[in-house]
Amino acid sequence: MERSKPANVRRHPVVQKQSRVKLYKSWLAVLLLLPMGLITAMTLGELLWRAMTRMEFWRSEQFAFFTLGGIAWGVVWMAGFQPVKMYVLGHELSHLIVARAFGGKIISWSVTAQGGYVETNKSNTWITLAPYLIPFYSVIVMLVFGLVGMFFHLQETRAISLAGHVVHMRPVWIFYALLGLSWWFHITYTLKTVIARQSDLERNGEFFSMLLIFLINVALIVGLFLAASPSPGLSFLEVGRCWMGMAGWLWDLVLGRFW
Repeated sequence: MERSKPANVRRHPVVQKQSRVKLYKSWLAVLLLLPMGLITAMTLGELLWRAMTRMEFWRSEQFAFFTLGGIAWGVVWMAGFQPVKMYVLGHELSHLIVARAFGGKIISWSVTAQGGYVETNKSNTWITLAPYLIPFYSVIVMLVFGLVGMFFHLQETRAISLAGHVVHMRPVWIFYALLGLSWWFHITYTLKTVIARQSDLERNGEFFSMLLIFLINVALIVGLFLAASPSPGLSFLEVGRCWMGMAGWLWDLVLGRFW
């Protein structure tokens, strides 16, 4: 929180510096983030199309339980259960953790159902946009199951008695479902917060912020897709080739359209 920031003083050096930084970020967004985000999204679409049509990825247990978790979150949301305080907690902890990672000192912080804040002596793009770039609860799910997986075999089928019936399941299915639920929780509240015009976005320029949020989240989805892909042929190298192919196609399209 910048308590000493002057208000409505256009010629103040601090305000002028902030205006220049926003201008630079706007140009960066147009020249770099926009094409990179577009190419990455197109690459994701191409990879998903290949996986669905050639490898029947939609039949995999990773896709099935991740989707089931997303549907569960949709049902919970439509039923009216909207854990705002839980989101605010994850939101402010994301600010706090990234601020500490950059060497910032946490002066105070607060979380309520109406909102929250983190007061620190350090601020940059990654700190202010951390909650929109990091799916906080998805990271928690991955860390917990990563630790559990060090001591238990999560892929092993286990028989569980439920209401007098024996159900055979793998613990890793719970991981996929919770990851899907937490991921859509992140996406839902990210969209809702972005639409609400948060000061976090205005501080870095809304256009720059939204493009960076889009790019990072699409890149994370690509990473999740690669981790869940049942085919060893889909690797980061293959993604790189597909990305470069998309970039070349888009470049040729732009050249053919305007030159």
